[in-house]
Amino acid sequence: MTRAASCCFDSQPAGYGESFAFPLKGGLNAPLAARQALLAGAPGIPAAVRDDILLLVTELVTNAVRHAGVGPEQSLDTEVREWPGRVRVEVTDPSTGPTSFGARSDGDSSGGWGLFLVDQIADRWGVRRTPTDTCVSFELSV
Repeated sequence: MTRAASCCFDSQPAGYGESFAFPLKGGLNAPLAARQALLAGAPGIPAAVRDDILLLVTELVTNAVRHAGVGPEQSLDTEVREWPGRVRVEVTDPSTGPTSFGARSDGDSSGGWGLFLVDQIADRWGVRRTPTDTCVSFELSV
């Protein structure tokens, strides 16, 4: 999968720092695999935001699997970029059409909270669609 230098945001923070990227197979095991890969490959993520990042990555990967239909025969690309004071995470899937994320949960169901959580926890987030993929990303201050 080819991706632009930045998924959704026009600018990069000054002092571009570390970057860690990894592919994931889609399917039901993808969210767990994403968390494990993040913990193994980006151990320098500050503890103060580690749980938030793991939660939000889980939500974005789950959305790609559930709503974009990324099954085990397909893959997702995930990238973590760290700058002084900021972390950006991008999840890119091979979907190209409109994706139905559905309405936010009314509190009585076990799903529908993913992008609501991203919106509430991340400092900013966005979606970029191209003819070949969809990227959803978020940033957190650290």
